[in-house]
Amino acid sequence: MVWSYFPFAEAPDIPAAVRHAGVIVGVFTPNEAARLAGRHLPAYGAAVAVYTSSQVQKFGDQLPIGVIRVDLDRARQNNNAKAFFIDTRVRAYLPLHKAFFPDIDAPNHGVIASIDAGLFKRVVEQFARVNARAPEQIVTLGPLRPR
Repeated sequence: MVWSYFPFAEAPDIPAAVRHAGVIVGVFTPNEAARLAGRHLPAYGAAVAVYTSSQVQKFGDQLPIGVIRVDLDRARQNNNAKAFFIDTRVRAYLPLHKAFFPDIDAPNHGVIASIDAGLFKRVVEQFARVNARAPEQIVTLGPLRPR
């Protein structure tokens, strides 16, 4: 998980005004990022992040496809003080630039925590599951999002 200015749906290409934790599911070199975006890009790479929130009551007991609830015990194992959820339906395609990653030049590069391998595997599985079974629920944000 890293600090980012994860964009909102209302302004999908603009960095948000507040920091928000995101889970990085992929990082791309500048050439890979240009291929992903289908157009020439400046000389920095890109990251694909998925949305997180500590508002765990938002979905109640029935989680939609692509949403993973991380209980307090597991959150603490992953260096987080609160339970949270990860919503793999909400994806941001962002340049690796301080406009979107405010702490990218800091010694820890804005990393809040490295999630454990089992949780990361669930994130990737849910990401793929949404692609296959509920693509209409995907919210794609960020200036590098496929168009």
